Amino acid sequence: MRKPFLLLLVFCAFITCKKRNEDIPEPASKAAISGSVNLYDEATLPLSNSDMKVSVLGTTPLISVSTDASGKYLLPSVPFGTYTLVYEKTGYGTYLKPGVVHATDGSPTILTNTPSLGKKSTTTITNLTISQNASTILVNASTNPAGSMGNTRYIRYFLSASSAVSKDNYSYASAGLVSRINPYEITLTPSILSTAGFASGQTVYIKVYGDSFWSNEYQDSSTGKKVFPNVNESAASAVSFIVP
Repeated sequence: MRKPFLLLLVFCAFITCKKRNEDIPEPASKAAISGSVNLYDEATLPLSNSDMKVSVLGTTPLISVSTDASGKYLLPSVPFGTYTLVYEKTGYGTYLKPGVVHATDGSPTILTNTPSLGKKSTTTITNLTISQNASTILVNASTNPAGSMGNTRYIRYFLSASSAVSKDNYSYASAGLVSRINPYEITLTPSILSTAGFASGQTVYIKVYGDSFWSNEYQDSSTGKKVFPNVNESAASAVSFIVP
């Protein structure tokens, strides 16, 4: 009788142990990522925040949702990791948000930094000329539509030692400039050019583009350069000058 009783005890212990193991939940491997956006026209007029597609780059199948009327989105069941989020909507330059850390503690990731995103620029640069005043370089950029007090336009310039300077191939990118006069005059002093990395006597090329108030700019992690998705690529050819 002793042996069957011991076997029964072992069996009961095994069943109990198995049940306890089954009761222990598996560690979470996925959770949601949520956030929001604010959408504008190419200037500062707020537009509907709905229907911007937000995707988790590199997921298979692609995890993607659209924003609601308030600009909110929730990406469900995203495996833990570090991601780049992609924001897309017709008429808008694509915005990327790299380095989103989706922690492995089982909790949803809530992005509290809400990007303000604008439509692509409709401003074209129709002419670009250079003149010099004492030691200062003056660049005149004509726009269409023409900038005026009643029709603000936004532009941005790029500098390079290469004649192939562009929004993608540059060594210096300016801040966004507000044009309320046509042509708009860009003043380049020796101090500005030195800060941009150019020396006296060096030939520098400049190209100017129309841009939006909200440029949708982001840092490309592979090149270390900023990307400007909202610039209007219809622009006059680059011109050159010699640094005083």
